[in-house]
Amino acid sequence: MKKVLSLFLIGLLVVVLAACTSDDKKANEEGFAEETEEREDEDSLIPVGETAETEGGSFTYHARNNRLKPIETESFTINVDKVSVMSGKLAGGFKDYMGQDEIKYIQFDLEVENKTSDSLNFEAYQASIVTNTGEEIAAPDSRLTTKSEDTGELNEKFTGGEKKQGAIFFLLEETKAEDVEWVQINMKAPVDEDDEKVGEDVKIKVKL
Repeated sequence: MKKVLSLFLIGLLVVVLAACTSDDKKANEEGFAEETEEREDEDSLIPVGETAETEGGSFTYHARNNRLKPIETESFTINVDKVSVMSGKLAGGFKDYMGQDEIKYIQFDLEVENKTSDSLNFEAYQASIVTNTGEEIAAPDSRLTTKSEDTGELNEKFTGGEKKQGAIFFLLEETKAEDVEWVQINMKAPVDEDDEKVGEDVKIKVKL
């Protein structure tokens, strides 16, 4: 009886391990960016599904991922601090500024650092995206781009060792905010002062 039970447990273990391996392979094939454990600042964020009321209107959080590990390339460190999918009903001066009543958008909070001592051009803040619905957006909306106080311009020019931090926004035209399950941000490879590539194009696929 013990022998039969042992054989059964071994068989069950093989099945479980095979299933886990299959799941891991599927996850790798999907190519999502690696994630960390839940962050300590999670409690300070407005929960997904809730709406924030501001002078500029009411904004609903549909999805968020703030658990992404930093991306290391040959010449840059890219920290995707947070990706948020939101919709907003605009009010006041912000409504006039945007020229529309409602918006749907994906927000990327990025910190990008040149690891080299050379001046390089890297269009991290001029990236494009594609979503699971197939919608492609060629560039962020420049009207909404924001940067930290200690960051110069969020352009492609990075001096040696320079770090930039800011947020870029992609306005959705064809997709409902609640339908976004993943988004991939695409950045062209950095180039040096002779316009020679330094590394490869960067593609970061984020699960939401």
